[in-house]
Amino acid sequence: MTPAGQAAPQAARGQVSSRFIRQEAALAASDPRHAKLIAQRFSLLRTRILREMRNRGWTRLAVVPVTAGAGGSFVAVKLALALARQPHTKVTLIDLDLGSPGIAAQLGIAGCAPVSAALREGGDLDALVCQVKEAPNLAVLAPERAEPEAAELLQDEALAQAMRRLHDSHPAEIAVIDTAGLLGEDAALAALPLADALLLVADGRRGTAGHMAECERLLVGMPPVMGVVLNKSED
Repeated sequence: MTPAGQAAPQAARGQVSSRFIRQEAALAASDPRHAKLIAQRFSLLRTRILREMRNRGWTRLAVVPVTAGAGGSFVAVKLALALARQPHTKVTLIDLDLGSPGIAAQLGIAGCAPVSAALREGGDLDALVCQVKEAPNLAVLAPERAEPEAAELLQDEALAQAMRRLHDSHPAEIAVIDTAGLLGEDAALAALPLADALLLVADGRRGTAGHMAECERLLVGMPPVMGVVLNKSED
């Protein structure tokens, strides 16, 4: 029974079907060579991530695009799916790019209600979580709409506490956290303390050495960087 004065925990959203995963399966059937190459790259990344995080006892990985449009949401989704293909690896994919959420659209699922509303209504995020039908080991928290004050919300201790409770109620070996672009706004910096480690995503076509130098300056005192994914590059 729920103690007096406390809101009852809300049930998760249940199961959803991902249009992205279905399209990926169709692509693999029509172009198996290309699909195998992409799968191998993310499988290699998965193996390195899992080994390092298990060795260090970390559970929360933030996927951080260096610049907006670098493809952070794509990398976060592909990495989460690669991790979830491991038979006994439970994964939670969390969209904390609250000012411009993109995970729901990337996965091709209906997004959930705003995080701020869940915090106001009792402080728990369980009701925002869904399971992906095509990836049984994957749970997703992906807001549909942008939050007007994303950076402030991400720095709110109420959200940090709700994230800890979410981990307890939806235990996962790895939580993959999608964030805003690091350069140009403070929403990404606000989200980074919620992670144990970072994976940067750089634009392989438009990224510059100056961008990486600025990242190095901004990430002083932040969780350690596990590596850099060069996205949108043919090499």
